[in-house]
Amino acid sequence: MTLQTALRAALAELYDTDVQVSGLQQLAGGASKEIWRLDLTIATGMQTVYHGLVLLRQLGGKIKADALDLPEEYQTLCAAYAAGVPSPHPFLLIPELLGKPAVLVERIEGESIGRRIVREPALAAARARLPGELGSALAAIHRIDIDATGLREALPGPAYGQTPVQTALAQIAADLDRIGEAHPAIEICLRWLHQNEPPPPPRLTLIHGDFRIGNMMVTQHGLTGVLDWEFAHIGDPNEDLTWPLIREWRFGVDHLHFGGIAGHEPFFEAYAAAGGTPPSPQVTLFWEVLSNIRWATGCLNQAERHLSGQEPNLEFASLGRRCAEMELEALRLISSTIT
Repeated sequence: MTLQTALRAALAELYDTDVQVSGLQQLAGGASKEIWRLDLTIATGMQTVYHGLVLLRQLGGKIKADALDLPEEYQTLCAAYAAGVPSPHPFLLIPELLGKPAVLVERIEGESIGRRIVREPALAAARARLPGELGSALAAIHRIDIDATGLREALPGPAYGQTPVQTALAQIAADLDRIGEAHPAIEICLRWLHQNEPPPPPRLTLIHGDFRIGNMMVTQHGLTGVLDWEFAHIGDPNEDLTWPLIREWRFGVDHLHFGGIAGHEPFFEAYAAAGGTPPSPQVTLFWEVLSNIRWATGCLNQAERHLSGQEPNLEFASLGRRCAEMELEALRLISSTIT
């Protein structure tokens, strides 16, 4: 049975009426999910309703062990959308589609490829708006009531008795042990991070987990949606605030600290204006080092998926060599603290 046939059958059973699925087209991207564009037409009595949608269908592997399965990702997206976070309208969770869970979400227009967002002349006006829009959007994410929405129980969070930082460092160390390669630069950075851990946050919040240029849909008018919620978890809001600052997410425009589009100040200012508390320079530096080391081990994890034979994929293999770039950046950041 083809994907289109299976999807039409699942939707026809759900709506108990004539359903047409057309324009099914697989889109690029997605290391853990298939992504398909489609048009859905539902005939109900005298009325025909059209929906432009995107289908996300879960694959086998994960970038990180605690990455969300699609049902939990869908629950998180529903909470974010209900809270007014700019994001695709969650349309439907399909528990099983050809053996894997799937989700349908509203199709929103725009560009999501980072290198285009930071360079395309047509998006210059959007780049001027994005720091403010993203600061406000992130503050809205961090305001979500994780108890009322059930997210505290549904999502990963700090291990019992540990701070979010300690949990993150333990995961990085476990990944290194499992991979079994010598990475002295990461070990040096881990030691520095253990020695310089800031105080824990006053409260834990919903964390998007991959909040950066490249996971946002952008048009000439600015932000249209926050995408890719698979790394959502409960943690320290400073993690989300500093993740988009690392050099990897500047897409070659390295002198602009925030995602290759601006300094970080307007992003932090918009976050503060929307009720958040930006980190101090010392805390920003700490989390930027941690973010680089976390992504360095993420690249190693991806390469291991290929090398182990679990998921042969040349893109995964190529990410392994990128680890050195994050190692160098983290060491450079640490060296700035040495007098």
